[in-house]
Amino acid sequence: MVRRLRRDARGATAVEFALVGSAFFAVLLLLMEACWQVAAGAALDMGGREAARWAATGQAPPAGFSATGYVADTILKTSGLPLTSAGLSVTAESFPGFGALATPAAAKPGLGGPSDVVRYTVVYRSRGLTPIGRALLPLGLLQIQFVILAKNEPYPAG
Repeated sequence: MVRRLRRDARGATAVEFALVGSAFFAVLLLLMEACWQVAAGAALDMGGREAARWAATGQAPPAGFSATGYVADTILKTSGLPLTSAGLSVTAESFPGFGALATPAAAKPGLGGPSDVVRYTVVYRSRGLTPIGRALLPLGLLQIQFVILAKNEPYPAG
């Protein structure tokens, strides 16, 4: 009886697929998760640079927006991905020059004035895209954080 079972290969493909297929799909989901998080980081970086370009010109934000609120909105709109505003936090601090960045007391909140250096700190908390990503990430969240330094143009104060 045992010899006959060893020679019988029916169902071997299904067993092999069950063993290998689950590992393949787990790796595929992990790859999708990693690609999504890298794309979100790159999109936020692009949006942050675009927002810093707008802010450096000293333009007034549209009606209904604060300056930093419009920077956050610009980051989300120019990112090109369906990112949520609930996960985004933007802080802006201005300094009189690059040398003052080493002195925390020199920081003033906001976008500063003409020729000021502005430090934008962008933090985005993103949920995992896949069930495996949510299970592996602490609390199911990944925090993407970066800093942009931009020098404002010498626009007329007003």
